[in-house]
Amino acid sequence: MDINSIMSSQLASLQHTVQLSILDKSLNMGATGVIEMLDKSTQNQPPMNHPYKGNIIDISV
Repeated sequence: MDINSIMSSQLASLQHTVQLSILDKSLNMGATGVIEMLDKSTQNQPPMNHPYKGNIIDISV
C-alpha cells in the first residue's frame, strides 16, 4: 500500500467516527430536551383521577 491509500482509509475512518460522535451527541441532547419538556408539562397539572376507581358501579346480572 502506498501512503496515499493509507491516509485515505484513515481519513474515511476518522470521518465516520466524527459523524457517529455528532449523531450520538445530538440524540443525547434531543432525549434530554424531551425529558425536560415532559417534566415541565407534568409539574403544572393536577393529578388525574382514575375514571372509575373509588366510585360505586351498579352491575346487574
